[in-house]
Amino acid sequence: MKGAETGGWRWHALVERIEPETIGPSVALVAMIVTFSILSPYFLTRNNFTNVLVQSAPLLILAAGQTFALLMGGLDLSQGSIVSLVSVVTAGVIMRHHIVLGALAGLGAGFGISLVNGLLIGRARIQPFIVTLGTLYMAAGLAMVYSGGSSIFGLPKPDEDYFFWFGGGFVGPIPVPVLIAALLIAAIYVVLTRTRFGRHVYAVGGSESVAVMSGIELGRVKILIYLISGGCAALAGFLMSGRVISGQPLLGAGDILLQSIGAVIIGGTSVFGGQGGVLRTVLGVLVIAFMVNGLNLLAIDTFVQQVIVGAIIILSVWVNSLRRRRA
Repeated sequence: MKGAETGGWRWHALVERIEPETIGPSVALVAMIVTFSILSPYFLTRNNFTNVLVQSAPLLILAAGQTFALLMGGLDLSQGSIVSLVSVVTAGVIMRHHIVLGALAGLGAGFGISLVNGLLIGRARIQPFIVTLGTLYMAAGLAMVYSGGSSIFGLPKPDEDYFFWFGGGFVGPIPVPVLIAALLIAAIYVVLTRTRFGRHVYAVGGSESVAVMSGIELGRVKILIYLISGGCAALAGFLMSGRVISGQPLLGAGDILLQSIGAVIIGGTSVFGGQGGVLRTVLGVLVIAFMVNGLNLLAIDTFVQQVIVGAIIILSVWVNSLRRRRA
């Protein structure tokens, strides 16, 4: 009898630890996997799952950085353009020098844009939407100017092989981009849940005025947040460029920015700030990645996929708003 009571208590404690915001996306993910497994014989295979994880690794890195901005109650619209800028700068410098200088130059360019974001938002106190919208255009323009509007191909050997390893190589059975993304997620989880800075991020998102009264240096926290967000975009751009072994001035101009923001929201992080986390973002990325993959296997039109993703984002925000009002 005592054992039954202990088992019931453990089960009750486990249920209580489940975050309500993650129930919807979790059910949606399981339902999609079951449905696509029935409709397509190619979905539930090792090769397909590996392909999904490799393709979603850069998005996961982007969304992890975007999580910081949304937790603060802000937004980072410059991520896609940072991806493009890092791509062309990295490839261009590799063409003239070698992979080490190319990586440093490309990642440095991405961090440069993110530092501009942080200083303007944290010190000049300009709204994140306005600042990152401006740097979106700036970084995109710089990428086009640097590359002359053309892709940069023909990287020299062996730098080309080293570059591809980051975007498409393997460490044993594990794809390198997936390994990098997993390590980054683990590090960000520790930062958000085990450090003073992580507590400050949630405090600023909850209420800036209360955070200031608590002695939190608002400007410093915001600068670090946008350095992390832009740094994640720079890393994602480097990995994506390595996979295509070239510099692409439009590499980040597609849906990846909207998917980055959408994944964070779908995962259950509040758009109002102060609530959420990077593990929720992982869930949101998996929902988008497996949905797009399944719809592609079923030959569903790309434009229809965009409609579905948009509808899920709106539904997620609506549910989030309802829960916030009740709270």
